Amino acid sequence: MFGYITPFVPELKMRDNELYRAYYCGLCRALGRYGLGSKLSLTYDGAFAAALLTAAAGAEPEFERRSCAMHPTRGRVPTVKEGPVIDYCAAVCVLLAKYKLLDDARDGRPLRRALEPAIAGGCRRAARKYPETERVLKEGLARLGGIESAPECDADAAPLAFGEVLGGLFAACPNLADAQKSLLYELGRKLGGYIYITDAWDDLEEDRRRGGYNIFLRGGAEDPRATCEAMLDMYINSAVLAYDLLDLVSNKPLLDNIMYMGLAARASEVLRGEGKRKKDRLKTDGPAAAEGEANDGSL
Repeated sequence: MFGYITPFVPELKMRDNELYRAYYCGLCRALGRYGLGSKLSLTYDGAFAAALLTAAAGAEPEFERRSCAMHPTRGRVPTVKEGPVIDYCAAVCVLLAKYKLLDDARDGRPLRRALEPAIAGGCRRAARKYPETERVLKEGLARLGGIESAPECDADAAPLAFGEVLGGLFAACPNLADAQKSLLYELGRKLGGYIYITDAWDDLEEDRRRGGYNIFLRGGAEDPRATCEAMLDMYINSAVLAYDLLDLVSNKPLLDNIMYMGLAARASEVLRGEGKRKKDRLKTDGPAAAEGEANDGSL
């Protein structure tokens, strides 16, 4: 995933910030089971998915205090214990990273593919453990590739296709009741569309320079920004409607913050042209980066 599903830190309570960090650290540890290089696929979107799917599966998070070799000065911090849902989210992160690197290479950034060997072993393990998830990704992203390579451009087709992929990944999570699966599929469809559109606007100038595919370059809209704002508003509102129907037994205040405030705040940031800058800081600094920016009203 891409780092566009994050909390709105100015309204995030301290305990929920600690919970979010605990999921982020727990997911990072779970990624270690897929090889050290697989930790490169750690994202804030993955931490959100771990918190969401844990709650939707009817579980309460369990914690342990663990130290981190990357941040030795922090000491032992609360970390969500590994379990079936956390392991599944780690596998999804690794597999998504592989296909993202392949997509970047097709879009004129061939050097990104040089990172693929670092996660290759983890991808093979994840595909063996979750073959249905690998199939959903492979088939869904092949459909998306066909849409992006077609001579005509339907601005709605690609976001919907990526949404179907994310919906399938949510619904394939272990330990979900059937009723939860259908709702999570619908939520994933809307969040996937939101991610695709936000990423397309974030990459607009780079795609313009490279000649890469972008729905806002080929869609023929008279006012691409207004089109982007309208699409994001529709996908965010639809995602919230699906989210409100879920039966969540834990993590509700944190997830409410992300769904009701974080999505819109992140979209506004990207529309202001601050998305790339923010993503770079998140990659460099990890969860503490967001906390440090609360004073200026942004994530």
